[in-house]
Amino acid sequence: MVDKTIGERIKQTLYEKRMTGFELASKAKISEGGLSQIINNKIVNLKVDTALRIAKALNVSPMWLLLGDKSDETLFSEEHPVIGSDYYPVPRYEVTFDPNSDTEPKFVEYKYDRLSLFHKSYFEKYGIRSCAFCKSFKVTGDSMEPLIRNGDYVIVDCDPKLKIVDGDIYAFCDTQGLHVKRLIAPLRGGLIIRSDNSLYEDEFLSKDEVSSIRVIGHVIDRAGSIIGA
Repeated sequence: MVDKTIGERIKQTLYEKRMTGFELASKAKISEGGLSQIINNKIVNLKVDTALRIAKALNVSPMWLLLGDKSDETLFSEEHPVIGSDYYPVPRYEVTFDPNSDTEPKFVEYKYDRLSLFHKSYFEKYGIRSCAFCKSFKVTGDSMEPLIRNGDYVIVDCDPKLKIVDGDIYAFCDTQGLHVKRLIAPLRGGLIIRSDNSLYEDEFLSKDEVSSIRVIGHVIDRAGSIIGA
């Protein structure tokens, strides 16, 4: 019989391993109060990075801990942090770009925020060649409201072979940081940068000015809080 909740599976493993909640909390680097809420099912949406730490501390399969799936009997391994063979994480990144010194954007994984997890069918749905191309970014500002709000997270396909499709939404960066906008390439060259929020006017970049930005990738999805940033 498969335990129905993450909390029940943690309880079961603690009992089998003769481990206390205090020991688990210390090894997983979470508070005892937070662990208690997880065990008692008061936290419904457990962050994946927290689940990974708990699975590592218990030396159990992350797939089993999260989903109760025993098809993957592999114990936790630093070399195999993916949750099951069909699920892949899309970490959040910070990005910087200085056209005066950088030829390409610099990405730094942001380790203190949510870690999105997707089934392989998600990538197939969007025709993504490899999940390794996908990155998550946090959006700031209201220029793409109401579709994308301040504080939303966007999933970006950073496949280097992607071409700009007029009117689609792309992530790009310049000296000011990350931007998420609709891009249009007019016949005369250059680039039109368009916001969904009617309060923002179109921006026009000439052929020469286009070199001041770097298009990171195609925005394929977004998620955010329904109660604001």
